[in-house]
Amino acid sequence: MKLQSEIIDLASEGYFYPIDHPLSSGKIRIYPITAQHEELLGNANLIKRKLVDKEFLTSIVDGELDYDNLLNCDRESILLNLRIANYGAGAKLKARCDDCEADFEFDMSFGFRSKPFDFSRYTRGLNKLEYKFTKANKTISYKLPTVKEYNIYEEYGWLTFAKVITLSIEGVDDIENFYDDILPASDSGAFRAFFDKNTPGYQTGMQTNCPSCKAVKKSKMEINTEIFGIGPESKLAIHSEIFDLCYYSNGAFTQQGVYNMPTNLRSFYIKKLVDAKKAEKEANEAASKGNGPSKIARPPTVKR
Repeated sequence: MKLQSEIIDLASEGYFYPIDHPLSSGKIRIYPITAQHEELLGNANLIKRKLVDKEFLTSIVDGELDYDNLLNCDRESILLNLRIANYGAGAKLKARCDDCEADFEFDMSFGFRSKPFDFSRYTRGLNKLEYKFTKANKTISYKLPTVKEYNIYEEYGWLTFAKVITLSIEGVDDIENFYDDILPASDSGAFRAFFDKNTPGYQTGMQTNCPSCKAVKKSKMEINTEIFGIGPESKLAIHSEIFDLCYYSNGAFTQQGVYNMPTNLRSFYIKKLVDAKKAEKEANEAASKGNGPSKIARPPTVKR
């Protein structure tokens, strides 16, 4: 089966890549998720080695993807678009209340709004932005992080990350020393808040309300492969769906065909099959009770 690809927009709009870069158009072509991709998302070895993102996106993007040098905001764009296109924007998530420790489910939407960002302030083809430290009274030039650089943020924290994305600081030769020994903590915190707010991407703030104690909690959703809700425990369910569709369709589908079928189509055909079997069962039960002639569901006649 040849999968139909689609083109999606990137959060960066391609603005901060070199002019001759493949992603400078601000668009990328992706394929739909199949069972093969779902197995990558649930691969325990890849999860342990923190390679799920890379293997998954590299396999689903049309053409070669320089994953490590992909801007992190664009990685989020691809993941979010894939989630919505293949599984829908809505989801039920589990949470535990910090106050009463009650477990509960809540509905949420991945249809996040884009952050306001004025691209006209910057030079196309140049990954260079500016911020001014108020107390230190110095202007800093920094860059939007790649996936590889953003991983430093998650693993080592803000200060190490800030050093990595800093290109230059007005009147400063030793950037590391400046961050460690000179920059006021309030300036560092303000820069962090500015960076989080003024980077292309999405407004991922969310609120949960505990149904037991009514406590309200505000948090941010991290856009990573966890938004697909697929883990090592999902493999059995994935292959059970494939088996059911092949077996109960009486050979209308093949294992290989379903394995490489877009997940949204797989879900559609399973639902139609369940509906057909339910109608067939009801018709047979009605006939056995003498309530009318048998109305066993039959495939439509196709003129050749």
